[in-house]
Amino acid sequence: MKTYLLEIGCEELPPKVILTYKDFLKQYVEESFKEFFEYDSPDNIKIFVTPRRLAVLIKNLREKQPPKQQVILGPPYKVAVDQEGKFTKAALSFAQKNNIPLENLQKIQNEKGEYLGAVILQEGKDLKHHIMEVIPTLFKSFPQLKSMVWNDSGYRFPRPIRWVVSLLDDEVIPFSVAGVNADRYTHLHRFMTAPVGRGEKKQINHSNEYEEITKLGFIIANFEDRKNAIKTQYEGFARSLDAQIIEDQDLLDEITCLTEFPVGIVGDFSPEYLILPDEVIITVCKHHQRYLNFKKDGKLIPKFLAFSNVAVKDRDVIKNGYEKVLKARLEDALFFYKEDLKQKLEDNVEKLKGIQFHEKLGSLYDKVIRNLDLAKIIAKEIGYTDETKIERAVLLSKADLLTNMVKEFDELQGIMGMYYALKQGEDREVAKAIYEHYLPKTADDDLPQTTLGTILALADKIDTVVSFFSIGEIPKASADPFAVRRNAIGIVRLLVEKEIDIDLSKIIKDEKVLDFLLGRLESYLQSKGYRTDMINAVLSLKDANLYRNYLKVKALTKIINLPDYESVIQVFKRVGNIIPEGFTGCVDQTLLENPYEKQLYDKVSVVKDEYLKLIESKDYEGALGKLIELKPYIDKFFDNVMIMVEDEKIKQNRLSLLKQINDLFRYLGDFTKIVGG
Repeated sequence: MKTYLLEIGCEELPPKVILTYKDFLKQYVEESFKEFFEYDSPDNIKIFVTPRRLAVLIKNLREKQPPKQQVILGPPYKVAVDQEGKFTKAALSFAQKNNIPLENLQKIQNEKGEYLGAVILQEGKDLKHHIMEVIPTLFKSFPQLKSMVWNDSGYRFPRPIRWVVSLLDDEVIPFSVAGVNADRYTHLHRFMTAPVGRGEKKQINHSNEYEEITKLGFIIANFEDRKNAIKTQYEGFARSLDAQIIEDQDLLDEITCLTEFPVGIVGDFSPEYLILPDEVIITVCKHHQRYLNFKKDGKLIPKFLAFSNVAVKDRDVIKNGYEKVLKARLEDALFFYKEDLKQKLEDNVEKLKGIQFHEKLGSLYDKVIRNLDLAKIIAKEIGYTDETKIERAVLLSKADLLTNMVKEFDELQGIMGMYYALKQGEDREVAKAIYEHYLPKTADDDLPQTTLGTILALADKIDTVVSFFSIGEIPKASADPFAVRRNAIGIVRLLVEKEIDIDLSKIIKDEKVLDFLLGRLESYLQSKGYRTDMINAVLSLKDANLYRNYLKVKALTKIINLPDYESVIQVFKRVGNIIPEGFTGCVDQTLLENPYEKQLYDKVSVVKDEYLKLIESKDYEGALGKLIELKPYIDKFFDNVMIMVEDEKIKQNRLSLLKQINDLFRYLGDFTKIVGG
């Protein structure tokens, strides 16, 4: 078995590029080499990414693809063979053109009919030649991130390529990219091997040596290994300080992307800066310096943890440099904080009139007023009655955008509004709502904890979605510049996870917006593992109550566990399918002749009232149970009652009975959409 190594050596790549290309490389190699693997193993593909290199080690490769059977179709069989069973001119021409011996021709049946053809054994491709085809193609296939051209080759890449290693076992597989010829030489750590600044140029004799050579050259090439090394260090530092690290997965990934040989260094900052809100200090450390912070007994301590990309004897030199830079940043933050507190938040509200939200949607003040109108409607729908708090929270919700701190650190919007509001004596619930109205910021972010915060969050997100739809700024698959999709997902999560029973059609009149939100609900439910047919059964009815839709999907899913699931779905679908489109009609009890239709009608009458009460109370599982009680009566009806009789009145009456049943079904969903039965 063979092992192939590809390494692309670059100037330092940005973290976003590294994370994107890490996943892309895995996917590309899995697809490109799947027919060459001797057997399935997690060790078949190893991906290595650092700031200076993208590499893949592919193991357990065959020297050749296994041979494949290939079917070659010729003319229709009746054209290729005459009545005497002899090959016609068309058959002979086909055989000659494809170099197929006549004795190998045979009749081949497919979905289109009978053809003359042949089944030939196609020899597998040679691994070496396959590599020479797919690897150059790889360089044309990298996702198009922000890139550059650095020489006359015209090749674009996020950073200049300085070397390429291409080794099949001990043999160089030649190709050239961006003017660089592939060979067997890698470069070790830029600062911990000589010459400093470039790193030692090291020959790789065999592809299997790669991991050991990079390790000895002060490079932890595997992303997960490097990440674990960082975690091990920060856990050790935390223990030594009798504190807890403030974990941040995004920051951990970023530090992993910025280092090849991470070395942790604990630094200090003055306790005087602890008067700043914790989020300010953490934001300064994270976004500007990539430092981690510690807490002890739930409180931030004046320590930070930085990771250098180099080990030195005297760490104090690096530590002092880190501390000096952080001090300057914290000093700025403290100045902003003190200056902001000199002015009331409410004084900024009027100034929002001078800040454009969007040229077609007015100012930020206009958005605040729209949010206020929506918040009052939402509050009324869910029974929140403190209108004074609603007005105060909405009016102050965007005021911190004009503060010095948020202008410098825009990720602190809402957070600073909350702290400034508390400092200035605002009601605690109002202050918290200022922060919470931005939540959730992402698909997996925290939700608001307070009812007031939830109301503001819904109002803000609904206004954003509706407003941008109103000016034609509808998100596309490849572009969503105004985060409309993200806001829509936030609306779905707020309604479903906060269990808000509200009909959005009372708030949103644009059908396109309602359909868009139902689409986001569909994606949300799929992400939670619900079956697509169950989701379609509910959402196809276009109910604008997203929370109830979720409960219905959850309830319908229970039907799968019934021992007679197939027969239940079959009969429920039969009821829906037999009713003509657009059919209307009422049951005339005097026209019920057959005892089985009478029994069904009587059972429906008994079940209906209790069923509708269960629907109204959102006990959809109980309601489903009531529908299942109808099944034996429906079975007997179909077995013993002719529906399409000549007597038009009787036929219409029986269809009306089935429609009455199907109308009950549709309080839960359209059972014809469910697979099975």
